[in-house]
Amino acid sequence: MISKEITVAITGSTGHLASAIIPLLIGQGYRLHALVHKREPAVDLSTLDIVEGSLSDIDSLNRLVKDCRIVIHCAAKISLNSNRDPSVYETNVNGTMNLFNASKQARVKRFIHLSSIHAYDQLTAAGLLNEESPYCPDHAPRYDQSKRDAQKFVLQQLSDQMEVVVLNPTAVVGPFDHKLSLMGKAIKDIYNGKVPVLISGGFDFCDVRDVAAGVVAAMDKGRNGQSYLLSGRWHSLVDLQRIIMDIKGDRRNIPVLPAWTAYLGSPFILMLAAFRGKEPLYTRESILAMTQGHKNISSAKAEKELGYACRPLRETISDSIDWFKQTGSL
Repeated sequence: MISKEITVAITGSTGHLASAIIPLLIGQGYRLHALVHKREPAVDLSTLDIVEGSLSDIDSLNRLVKDCRIVIHCAAKISLNSNRDPSVYETNVNGTMNLFNASKQARVKRFIHLSSIHAYDQLTAAGLLNEESPYCPDHAPRYDQSKRDAQKFVLQQLSDQMEVVVLNPTAVVGPFDHKLSLMGKAIKDIYNGKVPVLISGGFDFCDVRDVAAGVVAAMDKGRNGQSYLLSGRWHSLVDLQRIIMDIKGDRRNIPVLPAWTAYLGSPFILMLAAFRGKEPLYTRESILAMTQGHKNISSAKAEKELGYACRPLRETISDSIDWFKQTGSL
């Protein structure tokens, strides 16, 4: 059992996942160093030792990991259009390398890397996708490649001096979504009637609180050099919409379009988003994720070794809506 009288460094400290991890660590008595790239007013960081910087700022990373025994790397760049955004690969791969090297130099004992289910090939995993499935190919979206390459790097660098554990969540949803994740925005938009049509497809959803519990468990129970998939269940966007509207008490259904029509419209969606200076409603990458994401992802290894469990999606969505209302954003 790891002593709680130690210091843990965490990146992505104002993000969705870290916002669920940090209270668990504080509750267990850990001291925390938190890397903050941009201040988020809604996130209370008063109980943490703040290091302002970024994954490209080596000096800030050295200060972050100084005197820390464990590093939890949550920070990542997520984009619906990663093939056109070079900062995605730069942040997710080179940034991870920078943090890992700083941790190694500081003699950190355990490096916990938050990867993604997108590091794995969604198409060729026959029957069941698990930790033994192949990585995504080189023609996969750049985001997928970045998660793959960062994961491969940290696993190749593991040693007895600094252990490495990798966690691969699926589509994370749930409360504590201060900065409004892509899925959080989708929940709010569906609830508020701002989504005119749905695209045929879906995701494997997991609750942010269950993923956070899996991260904390991996600090003690995760085996060196191992990856753990943290999944829930696959649900269609129609399922998601019906859950949201049922919680709202609204019987309306949103029309569903086949994926090929969304592919045809994606160039116009990109041009409109560029004109407005906003993220596109969808892209070819997001359509690919919705339509070709694996429907049978196993978290059996994490369940057995980490005690991981994922609650039903309806409970997650209900708690998310309640949280949005309590924080005045819905």
